[in-house]
Amino acid sequence: MNYDVIALACEQLSYRDKLRLAQLLIQAARKEEENANPQNRAKPEVVEKAKAKDEPSKDIDTIEYVVERLLKLKPVKKQSLTNSIKAMFQFQGGIADSDIDKIISELQKRKYIKIEQNNVSYL
Repeated sequence: MNYDVIALACEQLSYRDKLRLAQLLIQAARKEEENANPQNRAKPEVVEKAKAKDEPSKDIDTIEYVVERLLKLKPVKKQSLTNSIKAMFQFQGGIADSDIDKIISELQKRKYIKIEQNNVSYL
């Protein structure tokens, strides 16, 4: 498959699908470029620390970053909370669901949030 074949196939997509495809292609290209040229990567300090430890929930900067943004957003449902945290890391290459769970557990442990029956309250 080459560029011309893909371009012809894309003409049949709706505008929303074209935008989704463009976003997917940009993310795939960035990831491939980062893997090919790791020395040219410019990482934000918070993400670099989180990946170095392999446990972002333990990293103070990561938790503070998440808390600061959550206090502005104040999602009410647990799913909204999960989606909000996922969105915070989407431009740094994304975040694993297990890491999101660790962050939520750490937020509860530090008494920033309380989750009861899928409802989130802020302390």
